[in-house]
Amino acid sequence: PAIYAPILFFSRRIGLDEGQEVPIRGGGRLTGKVGPYSIGLLNVQTGETAGNVAVPTNFSVVRVKRDVLRRSAVGAILTNRSVLSGGAGSNQVYGVDGTFAFYDNLNINTYLARTETSELRGDDLSYEALLDYTGDRWGVKVDSLAVGANFNPGIGFVSRNDFRRSSGAIRFSPRPQAISSVRKFSIEGNVDYITDGLGQLETRVQQGMFGVEFESGDYFFA
Repeated sequence: PAIYAPILFFSRRIGLDEGQEVPIRGGGRLTGKVGPYSIGLLNVQTGETAGNVAVPTNFSVVRVKRDVLRRSAVGAILTNRSVLSGGAGSNQVYGVDGTFAFYDNLNINTYLARTETSELRGDDLSYEALLDYTGDRWGVKVDSLAVGANFNPGIGFVSRNDFRRSSGAIRFSPRPQAISSVRKFSIEGNVDYITDGLGQLETRVQQGMFGVEFESGDYFFA
């Protein structure tokens, strides 16, 4: 299955509990921008359902982001869920992130987050560092992603826990002057290396690709 970075806040988690609709008693949301700062505040109170499948729960989110440099930003997020699904314990998420764009084709994205969940202790961090260079002739992508076994965003979504993933790709795309019918060749190689939280190898994938982009707009890949 595909592995994605966790989503720390997923609004559809509010008003649903294990697929059952939950009544919303009230709440409010405030978003805006003040100078270089973007601010988002959310507070929602839900009620209970028949048979106490869901109990009254408060959801709170604070998100602050600041523009830096020309096209970059750093931010922080805090979420709180007063009661988890099933009525057991509470959950908080603390996270910081940064998106940095340099020149026209170099991007660096990072985040570090920690969760606090009742009755879960330790191994509750998640982080990612991604470098993506998308030049016309050369391309390079390096990514490191980790999710702890007890990382649990109570108002978010995580596709998988307890893993470390390292991946990289390099691309060479020359534009041949001597072949009028060809606009660009592409030669690419990538590797994906996934372990569990203890460092035991689970998946290792190595792939290569060759492609041709013709002046007519047609493509060929192998």
